[in-house]
Amino acid sequence: MDRPVVSAPPGSSKDASSVARTARTFTQRLRCTQVRFSYKRLIPPDELALLCERRPLKVLQIEAPLAQAGDPHGMEMLVWLANGGRCDLLTVASSLPNHRARMMALAQKNSATAQTLQRLDDLLAEEQQGPTPEELEACRQSTELLKKLQPGLAQQFVSVLGRSLQTLRGEDELDVEIEYARKTRVSGDAEADENLARLLLQKGTPDSQAEAVTLLENAAASSSSAKAALAQCLLDGCPTPAPDRGVAHQLLVEAATAGDLLALRTLAGPVNPEARDAYPDLPAPERYDWGWFLQRLQEEGCFGTTFYFPWATSLTQPPDLRAMSPTDAAMAQARATELLGKALSQTRALLGCD
Repeated sequence: MDRPVVSAPPGSSKDASSVARTARTFTQRLRCTQVRFSYKRLIPPDELALLCERRPLKVLQIEAPLAQAGDPHGMEMLVWLANGGRCDLLTVASSLPNHRARMMALAQKNSATAQTLQRLDDLLAEEQQGPTPEELEACRQSTELLKKLQPGLAQQFVSVLGRSLQTLRGEDELDVEIEYARKTRVSGDAEADENLARLLLQKGTPDSQAEAVTLLENAAASSSSAKAALAQCLLDGCPTPAPDRGVAHQLLVEAATAGDLLALRTLAGPVNPEARDAYPDLPAPERYDWGWFLQRLQEEGCFGTTFYFPWATSLTQPPDLRAMSPTDAAMAQARATELLGKALSQTRALLGCD
């Protein structure tokens, strides 16, 4: 099945002769963007660099004492390094029979470009080699340390909530999580505010939604993901839809240009026509602009391997001008060129894929 013919903004493709020269560099970059996407809110830049270089044992040496001292971010890093206690999952993809060949065949079937095919094959070749001995050892050591810390963590949890584990097991799990997040939240910590807001939105009552909005408003001053979550809440209704959608729109634009994937997907619209559209009244020319913006970021692997694999192997359809009037199509192309020229390099730099 061929991709639809569309008019692309300037600079949306590269010379085929450069593909081979950049394939290995792209694989290294993609590994680094995965680290940044996963860990950027948990650890400082020097540790991000170590993980990018596949040196997790050095990171473990730094984070283990912090986790043992009760630092919550240190504990989260242990969980990440331990791969959730499933070190065997690190080798699953590389051990699947014909995994590389099947992924390449799928990408070819869905009309991936020559550049994407070569980048994907290079990435799959690295994945086929499996984790390094250091990555496996870091996973093993982190898992063992988490087991040792577990009793202390349980005691800390009980101490904060002031009730026994037996009592807590009989209560609503989400309510317990919300109570714990409230009691351990540090004022001014945007990440803690977002975490509590996420739990409150899961609760879904008018009171919990109103509290979540207040928390997200506080966090939005320093967090693009909070801006995106707040905009989504305003569009959906927390507890009722905002009469002025301009506030939500501005939040989404700011979050999208900072590289937030939720904001980008909201503005670009769903890939699957049958999927729910969170912003159905966004004008078609603007949707076109953000669709191309997201397409370019995906093309450069700005969201890591987790998102690059499905993008490279699916029938990715860039925005189509043919569904618009000639006036809207001309406007869309002009604005897309402007957006790509002004914001793309800045967004790529923020995501580490420049």
